[in-house]
Amino acid sequence: MPPPSQKNAGQASISAFFKPKAGSQIITKASQPDPVSSNGHARTSSFFDGEASSSGGPALKRPRASNNDDERPRRETIDRMGKWKFTAVKTSSSQASELGSASQETTARSQKEQARHEAFRKKLLGSNFAVDRHARNQMQIEEMSSRDPFSPSTGAEDDAIVVDDDEDYAAEAGSSNRFDRFAAGAPSSSRRDSASNKTKGKGKAADPDAGPTYTPLEKQILELKAAHPGVLLIIEVGYKLKFYGEDARIASKELNIMCFPERNLLTAMIPVHRLHIHVKRLIQAGHKVGVVRQIETRALKAASKNAYTPFVRKLTALYTASTWIDDLSSSDDLAATMGEAYTNQPKSLLAIVEQSEGGNGPEDRVSIGIISVEVNTGHLTYDQFTDGHARTELETRIAHLAPAEVLVPPKLTKPTEKVISYLLGNGAEGGVRIERLETKPDYNQAFQAVTHFYRDRVPSEVSGNDPESAPVPTEGASGDSSPLMSVILSLPHLSLIALAQIIQHLQAFQLESICTLSTNFLSFSSRTTMLLNSNTLANLEIFRTADEQTERGSLIWLLDKCKTAMGRRLLRKWVSKPLTDVDKLEERLDAVQSLRDGKGYVLRTLPNLLHGLPDLERGLARMTYGRATPTELATVLLSLNRVTQEFKAEEAATCNTQSSLIEANLMSLTSGKLPVQTYLNQISIKEARANNKADLFPDPDLYPAIQTSKDNIAIIDTELREHLREIRKILHLPSLEYVSVAGADYLVEVRQADAKKVPVEWLRISATKAMVRFHTPEVIRLTKIRDQHKETLDAAAEEAFSGFISDMCKNEYVALRNVVASLATLDVLVSLAEVANASGYTRPVFDRTPASADNASVPVEIKGMRHPILEVVSPLPYIPNDIALSTPSSTPSILLTGCNMGGKSSTVRTLGLLIIMAQIGSFIPATSARLGIHDGVYVRMGARDSMFSGRSTFMVEVSETADVLRSVTPRSLVILDELGRGTSTYDGLCIASGVLEYLLTLPRMPNVLFISHYFQLGALEARFPDKIRNFHMTFIETSSTAFEDFDGLDESEEKGEIEFLYKLRRGIANKSFGIHCARLAGLPNDILQSASRISENMEERYRSKKQVKERKDVVRLFKQDPDEGVLVKLDQIASHTL
Repeated sequence: MPPPSQKNAGQASISAFFKPKAGSQIITKASQPDPVSSNGHARTSSFFDGEASSSGGPALKRPRASNNDDERPRRETIDRMGKWKFTAVKTSSSQASELGSASQETTARSQKEQARHEAFRKKLLGSNFAVDRHARNQMQIEEMSSRDPFSPSTGAEDDAIVVDDDEDYAAEAGSSNRFDRFAAGAPSSSRRDSASNKTKGKGKAADPDAGPTYTPLEKQILELKAAHPGVLLIIEVGYKLKFYGEDARIASKELNIMCFPERNLLTAMIPVHRLHIHVKRLIQAGHKVGVVRQIETRALKAASKNAYTPFVRKLTALYTASTWIDDLSSSDDLAATMGEAYTNQPKSLLAIVEQSEGGNGPEDRVSIGIISVEVNTGHLTYDQFTDGHARTELETRIAHLAPAEVLVPPKLTKPTEKVISYLLGNGAEGGVRIERLETKPDYNQAFQAVTHFYRDRVPSEVSGNDPESAPVPTEGASGDSSPLMSVILSLPHLSLIALAQIIQHLQAFQLESICTLSTNFLSFSSRTTMLLNSNTLANLEIFRTADEQTERGSLIWLLDKCKTAMGRRLLRKWVSKPLTDVDKLEERLDAVQSLRDGKGYVLRTLPNLLHGLPDLERGLARMTYGRATPTELATVLLSLNRVTQEFKAEEAATCNTQSSLIEANLMSLTSGKLPVQTYLNQISIKEARANNKADLFPDPDLYPAIQTSKDNIAIIDTELREHLREIRKILHLPSLEYVSVAGADYLVEVRQADAKKVPVEWLRISATKAMVRFHTPEVIRLTKIRDQHKETLDAAAEEAFSGFISDMCKNEYVALRNVVASLATLDVLVSLAEVANASGYTRPVFDRTPASADNASVPVEIKGMRHPILEVVSPLPYIPNDIALSTPSSTPSILLTGCNMGGKSSTVRTLGLLIIMAQIGSFIPATSARLGIHDGVYVRMGARDSMFSGRSTFMVEVSETADVLRSVTPRSLVILDELGRGTSTYDGLCIASGVLEYLLTLPRMPNVLFISHYFQLGALEARFPDKIRNFHMTFIETSSTAFEDFDGLDESEEKGEIEFLYKLRRGIANKSFGIHCARLAGLPNDILQSASRISENMEERYRSKKQVKERKDVVRLFKQDPDEGVLVKLDQIASHTL
């Protein structure tokens, strides 16, 4: 019979999905001889016994096994990835003829075998088509491994892997498990078993113990990983960014992308334009991420002597959560998807150094030095302090600084380790990253490292190991260096050690320039500010609510009406550190009142001026680090130009705003006009917005290297145009022009009919049905030279842009920073003015009476005070209250009792919040307020345990109370809520009574609000009438709530009702009505019955004991004075009491 028809020869078959082993021969139809085969053997497809041909013809007979071992068919092996590999079956010419005649089989058998074929394919590949695609890609990869991937003549990336461009690697998470055995440098057992069954040549078995053979690219990758341990590397390969080895597995998990084997290494990849999105996700998960770039370009490498080696790659960027600097765009994808979880995340880097001061257990004392760096703003905060066993001072600073990353020495004391692990382990996704340093330098080593770092930044030489002998910079030194060294040399010893660690750490990220300006250094502790400890921040819900841990419902949420990002950051600092300087407070209040009244053009213009401003503070920081783009440069300069041009210096000086603070900041804005215009006139705004660095500077004399490169490119362009005239003559096409298609420039495009006119030495690039495109040898030569000049131009433009930014920061950073700081201050004042404009807000009046030894009290007298947040979020009106402390008609302390849910905690929280609001310069929700200056607000509220630190609820209570007692001063406000609830009734009563009595007996006691259900404490008013008064929250009891008779009581019938009035009144409340609260909570009636009976029995026992005690007191008094008149009087008292 004639051979099968060839019209279906291109039809896909199962064999198309499998790759033949190198050196093997595949049997094909006899009618299609292999043009490559040297022995003339025909090829065909074989699949087990009687595989169907690829053309759909009858199945082929299985060839007979030859006596020759080389011709004997070998067993098929199955790879666990889902691919089948087949070994070769060598055949002779006679066998090929026999196979050719097998095509005469019946059509029915062919269809049966074809069905079997398709069923097996479905079973093999299943529903996960991504595996099928990866299998085909792997075959392409293996085929390419035999080629020279580094030859520039191939026109492809030297070590880029060819895969489907539209590959979707976000497959199911479970599918990545099948590639677990492809970790870097770890060949699986299945590979070794497979290798032992393979032969090379005649009877040579592969060495099963031989390691994998790495390509030059893989060797380079392994060297990079060894050079950067602990860093998750993103490596640029061609036009894609890839992860390798264990990094690919981590990226697959964190980014939900696919990882797959690529020769000897696992691989995952991401698009280049999504780099910043994926880096943010990885650092949010707590990883340290490095980006490795190709530092050679294609054109320059092709012209170099190393054209056949892999591209040189180096680590060009390193990121963690604390060192990532966002660009000025406010609408990136990650912030939009993560919302507040990302935008309000901590950003600072904190270094901690400690030194033991002796003591064991509870008497343990340590000195701690810290340095905190906010790379987004350039602020450095330093402090050194002494802390106790509970490390509450360290906890307070961590709460304020909110670090995203912490540097700690190799070893810390156990209490410090516990605090750091507990506080920082409860962060967002991935927690706070803790990096442990290899060594802890002593002070002399740290001083030497710091002075070496600053040596080139000060005019006078600093040398030597003795800090005391180091010369102080001379007066009048240029720039910022002299004030800088003054700040550095004045740092406490432990803070200086922390600074040395910070500098060393930031140098790896190329961010050390943040430490070179004295204006960036700020002390955490200040005599002019109040320090709110971590308990106060949490209990008063200053930054986050206690229940939902969100900003909505907190004090900062209420006050934040800022228009700019730098304003929001400054407001947060104002709220965390209220002022204790009454003069500065009055300045702020004057400014807020002026802006609220809005009299005059300037005051009415300010709110509109702040709208639409980018984050200029972060923009300046990016420029300082050399990270800014031309677009960001233009954005910063144009924004600064708008605000500095808004007011003239004369207007700012004579605007009569009734506020010296506003006028000073307006003058600061106008002072930045000249430097902003100077640098703005040197750049092209149009090119800056297009991120075109080559044409950014219109003046050719400003950076001659750029103009030289442009001239060289122009010469080549001229030669290309001249060459075009020659091409037109050759092809007889006078109107011919170069075309650009798919990134290929200077193409000569001709019709298919005219292609015969093209000289044979021209290189065909691409074609369509109608057109063919060529490059002439001269075009190829000229474009290579042009590409080299273009890359030289790019390098010159990059160097010029970096120099321009560096020059601007060196000369005008302080002036521009002052403008930004003034904008932030004005933004916060406008925000507070908007808050003050709300209904019922009043300006607090501060008492200026100086403290003395006889009178150290801080007066508080507020009429009609309201909770600032509850009255906004609650649909019900808030009941105002009056309160007075340390006034002529009041005492420094109040004991507040009352029933559950009666409003006790809300009332004391209201006072705490109003004190803080007043001392940041805000109006407060009240009818009137006269306040003294408090130096601290200490709040101990709530009940919680600390399982991580092994402390019970009561232990947490008494520990926090002890911290309060150690920290208070005569000018503090102390709020203690239900102390003693974490233990038994009598122990709790004893502790509460002891703490309150201790505060009352202080020679110069603070203002105290003490909440308790222990009405027995009310007796202290009789003992200390000039120091404490009893108050309670009023209510109306409509009927008996003791529920004497529960018979017939159902959910719709109530025996009693309590109406809360939420008003503060004199006197003690001897009932808490807990059973009523339990009923409101929905406890079953039988439980309420039992609780009511137990309550009655306990009250009866208490009354009986009280009667016995009072009778004994009467008898004792009678024995002391048996006079009959005294006896009658005592009898009357006893009868009245009983």
